[in-house]
Amino acid sequence: MKVITDERLVIKNLKNIRFAFAFQTLALVGIVIYDGITKGFNNITNNPIWLVLILTSVILGYLNLSISVDSYENEKRIRKMPYYLLVLCCLAAGVIFGLLTKITSNSSLADSIIIGSVIFLCFLGTFSFGYFLIKKRSKDDEE
Repeated sequence: MKVITDERLVIKNLKNIRFAFAFQTLALVGIVIYDGITKGFNNITNNPIWLVLILTSVILGYLNLSISVDSYENEKRIRKMPYYLLVLCCLAAGVIFGLLTKITSNSSLADSIIIGSVIFLCFLGTFSFGYFLIKKRSKDDEE
C-alpha cells in the first residue's frame, strides 16, 4: 500500500475515517439504547458495548486535548500556574463531590471517600496531562 502524499487526498481520507467513526458510534449507541429498552435501563452498564463507548469517548477526549492546547496557545499566551495549585484545585473538587455525595444520598462515609477520591484522580489526571503538555510545548517554543 502506497503512502498518500497529496494533501487533498489525506484530508479526504481523514473525513472518511471521521464519518465511519461517527456511524460506528451512533450504531453502538443505538444498540445500547435498544438493550436498555428491552432489558431495562439499569442493565445498560452491564453491556460490554457500554464500556467500549465510555473508553472511546475518554480516548477521543485525551487526543483532542492536544489539539485544544495548540489552538489555545495560538490565540493567546497561557498564564502559567504552579502545579501545586492545580493539585489543590483538584483536591477541592474531590472533597466537594465527596461531601455532596454524603449530604445528598445519605451514603456511608467510605462511599463518599471513594467517590471523592475517584473525582480527585480523574481531575488530576486530566489537568496534569494538559499542564505537562502545555509545559512541554512552551519549552519547545523557547528552544
